[in-house]
Amino acid sequence: MVVAFAVLFAVVTPAVNGVMTHGETARLGDRIALDGGVAFSPAAGWTIVDGTVVGDEPRSGIGKTAEVDNGAVAFSVRTAKWDGTPVSLLDQVRQTTDALTDEAGPHVVGDPLPVTTTNGEQGVMSRYRSVSADGAIAAFVIDGTGVEVVVTGPVETTGLAATEVAGMITSIAADNRGEQ
Repeated sequence: MVVAFAVLFAVVTPAVNGVMTHGETARLGDRIALDGGVAFSPAAGWTIVDGTVVGDEPRSGIGKTAEVDNGAVAFSVRTAKWDGTPVSLLDQVRQTTDALTDEAGPHVVGDPLPVTTTNGEQGVMSRYRSVSADGAIAAFVIDGTGVEVVVTGPVETTGLAATEVAGMITSIAADNRGEQ
């Protein structure tokens, strides 16, 4: 019996781990669907850590969270029912984050700025900072669904990643396929 477990851990487990993927790479034109009838376009080349690509939906339905990353910057989206405004959603996130994290943890800082997606969805965005990371947090309300976007990465993140993040934020829209 001990020999069987040794073979399992020494041979079978590494072989299975080598075959399994730890996230697929987003392709140009991919859309990630979220519960509540919302979708966004991940930047091509980023790894889809969590989420369902439109067209690959399981019978069990799609989730309330999605995350993509490029190895340094993480872009996560979460949805839930929300009957307030984008500003009230961002305020709720700020209050919750402040209550759950210490001084070194991530916090929403600064006054919110308006942001508009390419489909005309109105939202707000603020900086998101901690001792070791920087980022942004955006909030939208689309057809009764609150959408929270959190972007985190190293403090020095600039350039292409910032452009790709802006593209992902402005791609957020209602998913009008009628399959939610």
